Amino acid sequence: MSGLLLPALAFTQVLQPLAIPPLLDMDTFDLVVDDHVHQFFPGVNTTTYGVNGVVLGPTLVLHSGSMAHIRLHNELPVWTNMHWHGLHISGEADGAPPRQINPGETWAVDFPVMNAAATFWYHPHPHMMTMDHVNKGLAGFIIVRDDAEAALQLPRTYGVDDFPIVVQDRNFLPSGDFASGPYGDTVLVNGTPNAYVEMPAQIVRLRLLNGSNARIFRLGFDDGHAFHVIGSDGGLLNGPVEVDRMTVSNGERYEVLLDLSGMEGDSLLLMSFGSELTPTMPGAFNPTWEPSILNGVDFPVLRIRVTAPTTEPVTTIPNTLTHVELPDLADVSRTRWKSFSGFGTPGSGMFMINDLMFDLDVINDTVLLGATERWVVENATDMAHVFHIHGGSFYVLQRNGQPPPEWERGAKDVIMTDMADNVEFIMEFNDYVSDGWPYMYHCHNLVHEDGMMMLQYIVVDPNTHVAPVPDDETMTVFPSPFTSSFTFQTDFAVREVRLNDMLGRTVLRQPMDGRTRGVIDALTLPAGPYVLRLKGDDRTVQRVVVRE
Repeated sequence: MSGLLLPALAFTQVLQPLAIPPLLDMDTFDLVVDDHVHQFFPGVNTTTYGVNGVVLGPTLVLHSGSMAHIRLHNELPVWTNMHWHGLHISGEADGAPPRQINPGETWAVDFPVMNAAATFWYHPHPHMMTMDHVNKGLAGFIIVRDDAEAALQLPRTYGVDDFPIVVQDRNFLPSGDFASGPYGDTVLVNGTPNAYVEMPAQIVRLRLLNGSNARIFRLGFDDGHAFHVIGSDGGLLNGPVEVDRMTVSNGERYEVLLDLSGMEGDSLLLMSFGSELTPTMPGAFNPTWEPSILNGVDFPVLRIRVTAPTTEPVTTIPNTLTHVELPDLADVSRTRWKSFSGFGTPGSGMFMINDLMFDLDVINDTVLLGATERWVVENATDMAHVFHIHGGSFYVLQRNGQPPPEWERGAKDVIMTDMADNVEFIMEFNDYVSDGWPYMYHCHNLVHEDGMMMLQYIVVDPNTHVAPVPDDETMTVFPSPFTSSFTFQTDFAVREVRLNDMLGRTVLRQPMDGRTRGVIDALTLPAGPYVLRLKGDDRTVQRVVVRE
């Protein structure tokens, strides 16, 4: 904690008006990523990264069924990329590794908007630098709109009765710059410390996002004022769910309705109740973890001052919002088990998935296009982790053998798993094959993510696939995807290497002399997935490889 700033708990001494990110609703978005100097506190200069501004970025409005066109210009002194978190898009458009936008370059990305109305966000995803870039300010909201949501009587006047609320904690060095680490001692809401906002005395909508590096927030109001959850990461719920607390983990979004009717002149204080977190959740008090004055305590997040209602207020909460239809369990073709392992703290340690760590040259899972799969996520570590999968949304089937809470019964792409938790979800893999661009799944604690608690999967088309190809764990191939050649390694003497395309045609056959490791030149092959088969005297193994 730095002595140059107000203690985070002295919230009421100096309040600042909440910054509302600009709203962009246009055919083509021109986004400029650059570095800046910003004063979060008077007289204290902080180096920041921002999108079209000094910190954070504009809110992008996308329309379901239309095309999105984005031009991202990198004016940073370092390379970066941009991930459109939660959107159902191709691996090429997804913006995660291996996407790299060098200084001075522009990435032009176009994709159809296939998601239902919901709150998403965007942030960089450069491997081993994600936390640094997000910590310095690169993040922004995405709001997807559709006709079904527009037909509901919900608040949607941006910045008037519909508010984006990204909560982050940051630590400041004596120099004024951000420190890098899991925890901060200062709370920022939309990049504003000690924030207050004026909201009308009617039903208002809050789009809540946990944009912190590691801290989990337990949000609620100081007086126990209830609110209604209407949407999760990927869409609306069946109906509103009344709560007075909401645990929001890293990368999670929840849309809530807050009824301020008849409260003109009053105020509410949005809090994070850190004392209610389990000792294994980042943000709780744990004497073995990195210290922070906010750990394990209840602290203020945002002061709400209630003003006069608008001329056309929303005054009732709909009983029904949408019909959430889960994929059919009878269609599940495969169950995958993902176990978190390792030991450490929110800011250090070696955590893994299935005892594996991220390798850009290794594809960990091959999924068939059109498949419905059940994934089981187990947490065998000593702390909570936050699972996020790229490429679309899933639906939670159970938590520890029980149905999920009502607010987790909508479309999700992030799920928090505490120590010893077992969470099952179902997911459909539709519309996109990987075409050399894998999807990620990882812990969204950014320290752990950068520490290689992340794996990759690809999607291949079963209509051009001779048979499902299980990845043989005794064979290692790198790099994968490859550009001109790849290296294989296995545990038996290989007599022949063969590559087949997805129609089963042999495109490369090469005899071997019994070695267990070799380099294969495939420069002349077209880009795309192939089935690699290694044949020995009495054994054959295979896996999918991809040429970029």
